[in-house]
Amino acid sequence: MMVSGDSWLEQTADENFLSASRVSCPCARSWSSDRETAVKRAFSCPRREVGAGACGRGDPGFRSHGRPEGGNPLTRSVWTFLTIAVCVISVLLVGALAPGCREGPDKLVFGFVLTGDECWLDTAAAPLADGLSAELGITVEPFAFGSSAELLQGLRAGQVDIALLNPFAYVAARETGSVRVLLRCVRDGRDWSRSEIIALAEGGPRTLEEVRGRAFAFVDPASPSGYLFPVAHLLRSGLDPERDLGEVVFTGSHEEVVRAVLEGRVAAGACREGARRSVYAEARDVFDRVAVIAYTPPVPNRSVAVRAALRPDLVERIKQALLAVTAGGKGREAWKVMSGGCDGFVEAEDQDYDVIRETADILEMDMEILAGCGDQPDGRSGP
Repeated sequence: MMVSGDSWLEQTADENFLSASRVSCPCARSWSSDRETAVKRAFSCPRREVGAGACGRGDPGFRSHGRPEGGNPLTRSVWTFLTIAVCVISVLLVGALAPGCREGPDKLVFGFVLTGDECWLDTAAAPLADGLSAELGITVEPFAFGSSAELLQGLRAGQVDIALLNPFAYVAARETGSVRVLLRCVRDGRDWSRSEIIALAEGGPRTLEEVRGRAFAFVDPASPSGYLFPVAHLLRSGLDPERDLGEVVFTGSHEEVVRAVLEGRVAAGACREGARRSVYAEARDVFDRVAVIAYTPPVPNRSVAVRAALRPDLVERIKQALLAVTAGGKGREAWKVMSGGCDGFVEAEDQDYDVIRETADILEMDMEILAGCGDQPDGRSGP
């Protein structure tokens, strides 16, 4: 909301400091079957400006405020004078901030996406940032974004130095030269995840070709492991879900896909690997009655990337600091919360994400739209 006169100047100054107030944004948290519309809501929400963060933790420096409208002529003259003064001072400071005149940045911003209802910025992100600050000797400031779209914008603006990204978001950032990948998360001993296509062990289809023309269950049109990767695999295998499957249903959860297969409501379904374990308590024979007939190719887990313009020696220090802080104690526990259960890292290379690029090509979808899909809960620790 635009304000005028001195109150605008006071509000702008106040917003440069960290705020503990919670910002809620129903637009960024609501998902529809239209993936592109859902992600665009994160850009156009009337209650959130880019960079506001999911927890209202202030601004890392790239929120844009328009010139104040209205007010008296004297106030507008003061605003014009201040604008000119800032420009002049900025020019004078260029020489002082030129490379070689200082050892490095005095602050690093660690950006991540926080889309759930719980705000754990203080309980997890802050302790992790404190540990990194101590290791690096540089202040590390955690900053929560409401969507990958906002985080990507921060990276492109050069206002985010370290980022926790889902694989689609990493590739989207890499395409613009904003980042370089550093580490990939390990969860349950694996640095990758995959989906599975399941069917009844007795009487159900045994191959993907036998699924043709039969009822099929997915999780949700915006679910990476419950729809996007399985659809890409079906297309890769010569099956067009829109043309070659029978009735297609969306169950809303991975567990419900397993139940739909168990109860014979569909012939086969797609879900994340391990979904059968989630219904074991209610169906002890689920592993005997439901079989996996196909797996999707493994896709990399979430990754830590750094701003491409950072000096190589600083990048190496950041990597070593992350490894040290998350090796045990409070840092390890904090990282598990932030990353959705990840408990380690492996070195990452850009070519590890070629499967993500191939998936986007097969689906003929924009990478940033897919990055928004990766913000879903089933994508927090994986794609």
